Amino acid sequence: MPGSLAKALADVVAERAAQDTTWGMQALSDGTGGPGTVAAADAARDETGAASRAGTLTWRHILMEEVLEAVAEDDPGRLRAELVQVAAVAVKWIQSLDRRSVPPAEVRAERFRPIADVHVLLVRDGRVLLGRRRGTGYGDGLWHLPSGHLEADEPVTGAAVREAREELGVVVDPADLALVHVMHRAPERVGFFFAARAWRGEPRNAEPDKCSELAWWPLDGLPGDMVDYPAQAVAHVLDGVPFAERGWPPPLSG
Repeated sequence: MPGSLAKALADVVAERAAQDTTWGMQALSDGTGGPGTVAAADAARDETGAASRAGTLTWRHILMEEVLEAVAEDDPGRLRAELVQVAAVAVKWIQSLDRRSVPPAEVRAERFRPIADVHVLLVRDGRVLLGRRRGTGYGDGLWHLPSGHLEADEPVTGAAVREAREELGVVVDPADLALVHVMHRAPERVGFFFAARAWRGEPRNAEPDKCSELAWWPLDGLPGDMVDYPAQAVAHVLDGVPFAERGWPPPLSG
């Protein structure tokens, strides 16, 4: 874990402990999903998109979009996923503030440490296999590709083979994996998307505690309630785009 992230998370934990000491565990209602909340979330997304295109994107845009998307949710599972994203953006903003107070030499000394994840595309008759997440704390209730984090001392192809076996109960030979897309998601995520040319076994829901169902979806007709970045990655695969960046502000023009 990068030092700046560890420091930010430690400060959050300390603040949470102080709040618990003062107020205890508060059993409050959510109060989300009321009239106008969806429109407010849509407006925030539009504002963020316009700022990104204009090169004026700020942390305020990103955090307010996430907050208002959370406020618009009345389903507890989806609300939880949105709140996790709110917390993640807030922590990233804290890291950004911390970096401004560190002398440039110290900033350069802390090397970038990416978090790598792998995604597996099993395609049959023009349809890709997706799972609906549940109980994971991220994207619960939404469709997603079979995926997971790269572990220590593990090659990315090994991670893809492992995830296919753990989530779907199928055996994939690393030689049958084709790297079809790479996505760098701000600020520290690098995703590797592999298409399996062949596999052994019939895919099944091997992790029912993390996945509520599996289904084959047309590559050009993915569900609307799918985690956004893998949906974008599949679209790039169909368009033959090998690499993409997501969540970064546009480069400044000369």
